[in-house]
Amino acid sequence: MEKPLTVRPLAPADLDAVLSIQSSSPGAAAWLRADYEQVFAGDFSGWVAEAEDGIAGFLIARRMADEVEILNAAVSRESRRRGIGTLLLREGLAWGEAAGARRAFLEVRETNFAAILFYERNGFSGVSHRPHYYSDPTESALLLACAIVHSHAAAGS
Repeated sequence: MEKPLTVRPLAPADLDAVLSIQSSSPGAAAWLRADYEQVFAGDFSGWVAEAEDGIAGFLIARRMADEVEILNAAVSRESRRRGIGTLLLREGLAWGEAAGARRAFLEVRETNFAAILFYERNGFSGVSHRPHYYSDPTESALLLACAIVHSHAAAGS
């Protein structure tokens, strides 16, 4: 029987798998191990999707005031198109909602059409353009944002 996919907080033991997924994902930010370790210092929050054969994807976010910023995310090449990115994104947005965030945003390479379409399908839309934002290669970024809809209604609303 196949182990069900689980989404859980990023653990130090996951970093080799996360770095491997990142290196095979041209749209992921080129982070170093020390960047991911900021999750364990409490600066960022992170999650992994774990399948029977190991880590299938990850998402790193931070909260600032009433916003969530998706900092880095990727799904392993062999695990794409199975809903893993959506599960991770929902986890990050639910975390933001629980913390009182009202909006989420992220940057994406302007030529990463698959990622742009994925985020648009998940409620994000373009709000700005950041020229020469990325390096290696130099490329502009699109800033995408979405409202975080709180599932609990205020009493009397």
